[in-house]
Amino acid sequence: PMNLRHLDDETLLIDTKAAVKVERQALIVVLHHLREVERRRLYSTLACSSLQNYAEKELGYPSDQAYRRVAAMRLLREIPEVEAKI
Repeated sequence: PMNLRHLDDETLLIDTKAAVKVERQALIVVLHHLREVERRRLYSTLACSSLQNYAEKELGYPSDQAYRRVAAMRLLREIPEVEAKI
């Protein structure tokens, strides 16, 4: 496990903001990948009935997280301007 106890308060707060930025960027990458997996219907080649089923079975997301990512991906596909708000 990561031990952050040695960091002073200011550094911890700065590092936390940086980690959240990286997390958001990674989420956008995942959403774009999910969009392309759906476009190609690659989930069906893995015996998954839907993109959400693929996200659960193959990517290991719990059902609620899979649903949220698929919903966010579809929103992003329909309203690209949303990406800046993620």
